[in-house]
Amino acid sequence: MRKDILATILLSSLSTGLYAGGDIGGITTFENTDAAIAEAQSVEPKVIEPKKVEPKVIKEVKKEVKKEEPKKEGGLYIVAKGISIAGDDAGTLSTDSGYGAGLDFGYGFGNGLAVELGANFTKNKLDNPAENEASYKTVDLTLVYTYDITKNWGIFGKVGYAQENTKINALNVDDNDNGLIYGAGLEYNINNNYGIVAEYEGSDIDNSLRGDAIGFGLKYSF
Repeated sequence: MRKDILATILLSSLSTGLYAGGDIGGITTFENTDAAIAEAQSVEPKVIEPKKVEPKVIKEVKKEVKKEEPKKEGGLYIVAKGISIAGDDAGTLSTDSGYGAGLDFGYGFGNGLAVELGANFTKNKLDNPAENEASYKTVDLTLVYTYDITKNWGIFGKVGYAQENTKINALNVDDNDNGLIYGAGLEYNINNNYGIVAEYEGSDIDNSLRGDAIGFGLKYSF
């Protein structure tokens, strides 16, 4: 009888301990659970910022398109040239080849036509009597027509009038003659201002010891 009473009291004590917050390992009370939740809520979560991914900068390579300047039409120009002369014979005199320089001052009308005033200074030597030097001053006025093959290349022809002074000091010669002058050539335009000229020039001047000429020059258009 006493044993039954003791067992009942022991069970009652155990139950009372469980519900009253007795310290039994492995069991979490409702009070402990609420405290844990409150502690978890008080901790601020860490915000992980995404890494900034800089966009790739695409460099566009812009090709500069050079606008072609229209070819300059007309206006003033000048040609400075070196000259090679072939020599000729007149009467009992004959001359060898020689050299010189010249300037042509021109004005273009814009349709391929131009007018030129030229001044050339050349010299060569006589074959007989040998080693005597002859010098020439030639002034000419010509009409020039240029035909454009391409934007840069052109061919031209010229015709006009020339007056020539011939001096041979050893023979006391100082002679002036005049006559028709003609020529043809090739022109290359480097740009609107500069060009290169190559030309052939002949004449029908009587008693001329100068002969035909070939010139190479640099042209500048204003």
